[in-house]
Amino acid sequence: MKTFFRYLSLYRRVFIQAVMQNLAYPQNFVVWMLVDVAWAVVNIGFFRIILFNIPEISGWTFDQLAIPLGILYLLNTFIWGFFYGNMKSIPEYVNKGELDLLLVKPVNSQFMVSTRQIGLGTLPSAAAGLYLLWYGFQVNSVSWQMAGVVPLALLASGIISYSLWLMTVTLSFWTNRLYNVPDLFANAVDIARYPVAIFRQPAKFILTFILPFAILGFLPAEIILGKISPLWLLWPMGLTILLLFISSRFWKFSLCRYQSASS
Repeated sequence: MKTFFRYLSLYRRVFIQAVMQNLAYPQNFVVWMLVDVAWAVVNIGFFRIILFNIPEISGWTFDQLAIPLGILYLLNTFIWGFFYGNMKSIPEYVNKGELDLLLVKPVNSQFMVSTRQIGLGTLPSAAAGLYLLWYGFQVNSVSWQMAGVVPLALLASGIISYSLWLMTVTLSFWTNRLYNVPDLFANAVDIARYPVAIFRQPAKFILTFILPFAILGFLPAEIILGKISPLWLLWPMGLTILLLFISSRFWKFSLCRYQSASS
């Protein structure tokens, strides 16, 4: 328990420093917020335009899509605000030998590389996500008791995304100058925006059980809308524990391939 509070205190300091860094360059902060607003408008408009011409996509109307899209926009806040900058930096640390400075610190190295940078420019995504969830609950007459599914889904989706992304970027330990590997996951996760029902087998199976992008937003949305049993939530929760364990082990294994600046 002491270790937990120690790392929590450390993260609080990192978060305060990150906020100060963001506010030190207000023009960049504003620009990134505007970009995030534009991206949200484009993505929501994309589904709205499609569903003007057809009544539904694989059984999903626009009103129903508001719920998974809301969850995914909240998840987007974590992916781009808390994960992307850190994942983008790992190949640079490896290539330049800067990882040495983190490995000698009396703190878990995985924690250090995962929390050093925080971007606040994705706050509009959080606002869009909350609005879409409110709209989806209202228009679909969903009981607000089902709102408890949302934080559980976000926790599971966030950890699943982090674990898969970390294992992806650690490929840089084997191949130097692999600077674009963080973008591989960032682009692949866009698949989560679409209902898994639009895919055929075996793609549907892969996206649900092997590369589980399908469960990031649509599985909890199906639970909220009563399309499937709440017991399905056990799958992402169990997968969260499994992937977090595997990613931690894989990180330690990958460090054995690291050629430090002093070697």
